[in-house]
Amino acid sequence: MTQLKKLYKKFSIFKENLYPKDLKGWFGVDKLKVTLKDIKKIVKNYYHDSFLHFIKKVRDLIFAQNIFLLVKEWSEDQWPLFYLVSFLKKEKIIEVKKDGKIKLLKKELLKFFPRKRNEKEIQKIIEKKLKTKLNLEAFSNSLFYRKVVAQYDQFPISLSSAIFIVKKILDYLPLNKKFLFIGDDDFISVYLSLTEPKVESVVVDIDEKLLEKIREISRKFHLKIKTKKLDIRKMKKMNENFIGFSSNPVYTFEGIKAFLNFGMNQLGKDGGFVFLSVSDEAIGNRILFLEEFFVKKRLKIKEVIREKVYYPFEMVHPEDKILFERWKKFFNENFIKSSPMIGASLWIFEYVPFNIPKPKKQLFYAYL
Repeated sequence: MTQLKKLYKKFSIFKENLYPKDLKGWFGVDKLKVTLKDIKKIVKNYYHDSFLHFIKKVRDLIFAQNIFLLVKEWSEDQWPLFYLVSFLKKEKIIEVKKDGKIKLLKKELLKFFPRKRNEKEIQKIIEKKLKTKLNLEAFSNSLFYRKVVAQYDQFPISLSSAIFIVKKILDYLPLNKKFLFIGDDDFISVYLSLTEPKVESVVVDIDEKLLEKIREISRKFHLKIKTKKLDIRKMKKMNENFIGFSSNPVYTFEGIKAFLNFGMNQLGKDGGFVFLSVSDEAIGNRILFLEEFFVKKRLKIKEVIREKVYYPFEMVHPEDKILFERWKKFFNENFIKSSPMIGASLWIFEYVPFNIPKPKKQLFYAYL
């Protein structure tokens, strides 16, 4: 970790020395009456990367089949890619091939990085380790603990949804360091650890029986998962920092804020990545005020993904039974029971661990 921190500091200096000079001649900027000092200040305020943001890009680059495809993945132009490639080459960490391939010279770095996986790969790994064929439309807890505690508003997502969330966590997770699950009746911590055993996970939940089941699975498959019983409404800070967290909270305005507040308290000065599953079930237009809340927490929205996370049919609350009886007047029972009960969006954020001043008015064509 110390090696990576040194690398990050070196890159920050490298970028701060070159980037402002290049920016000075960019389209629109060349016509502005700004000094190099002004440009350096803007770069420091708005183009400075957190440690984990930098490490994610290094990992992406090392595993890239074609480095220029990262321009699309990062939603950036080629300049940030050029600086990173130039720096890593200068530090003799990579060797660059003319066909766009990258050769890693310092193989010891690989131990730090989790590998990206697609959904089919994740499914195959889990099936092999559990020695079973997965039913992707089943509840995500169906392999371990087919129980729902309505008191805690537990309602597991589908197995296909859990696998997709694991894929997205591995897309962003830059290091095999501590990752937090705030509630986990979906058992995503288990699927993540089965897929990438090097990742360290901590699960906090109010349900002791659920935690015991996760501990039991962890012992059986030698997974790096720790558990802690707590009520996030009563505790603010744990005695450790995490590089990110995943949560599928209570789908109310106050519930989402409470889960996010707790999670944000566990992230440190290195930054982090946040994965939040949310339905509009009891939020509606209040989502606008949640977005305001995200900004106050310095959460940059990286993706909002619909259609991939959903809940299979289950009657948990009294209103579910009422709706089921009403649907029966229109449709066959089996058809209703084979349909999704709730759809959710997966929000992915990057946490910016430093303050960013509100920008001044920018000229229309000044790319600064």
